[in-house]
Amino acid sequence: MDYRRVIEKLNPIDDIFFRKMAENKSFCEEILREFLEDPGLEVLENHAQHSITSIERRSVILDALCRLKDGRVINVEIQNDDNVNHQKRVRYYSSMLTTNMIEKGVSFNELPDICIIYVCNFDIFNKNRVKYEIKRVVDGFDIELDNGLREIYICANIRDGSSLSELMRVFTEDDSYSRNFPIVSDIKYRLKYSEEGEDMSEVLKQLYEEGREEGREEGRKQGIQKGFISALISLVKDGILSIADAASRANMSVESFEKYMRSMK
Repeated sequence: MDYRRVIEKLNPIDDIFFRKMAENKSFCEEILREFLEDPGLEVLENHAQHSITSIERRSVILDALCRLKDGRVINVEIQNDDNVNHQKRVRYYSSMLTTNMIEKGVSFNELPDICIIYVCNFDIFNKNRVKYEIKRVVDGFDIELDNGLREIYICANIRDGSSLSELMRVFTEDDSYSRNFPIVSDIKYRLKYSEEGEDMSEVLKQLYEEGREEGREEGRKQGIQKGFISALISLVKDGILSIADAASRANMSVESFEKYMRSMK
């Protein structure tokens, strides 16, 4: 497999690509300023693939976790497939992040504000908006509450002429770049076409080789095919490829690919 060709078709909306870009603090700062409409926002520290482990509960790996100069904590999540309960996923991630940040005996007043930004490649609420923000209100009264959790959904497929929509075009389209987002554009280009993308090639290669190993017992020809499909399934599960893209690469219908995925479980 030509891993470099695969990487050239990836974009910031793809999980593995976004996580690599999120290792750069300036990248995080540029996108968060747009997401939160705060041009003065400053990122103090950033972590890509931040793991929150729990022995008794389901662990999570956050795509990007940033701590701002004003004390706020921001988690950016990338989601390509509309196949999970997104709001409950956001709820669980926010609860795990909250629990991870507070020490025993610490006053709740000292708990930092959290913002979950959920970037999805579809219109999550079907209202043709590029950005939705959830508000807590008292039913029947014009009273808005603030418990320190901010929940924002960004739809990368919506084009409304806004600067956020322009950023999402860079996130989703292979050859789209923007002077208004020079850091995002520069890092995207370098990861696609320079040696900086080599470590992502190694990740893709490892996934492919693991899949091939699983298929060796079925014979060389059949094993290679199964290994290739297994690698594609891994990429789908990691949010790197959509089911439609994976099925196309495997020369299968979407229905056949989904059936194969179910059988692999």
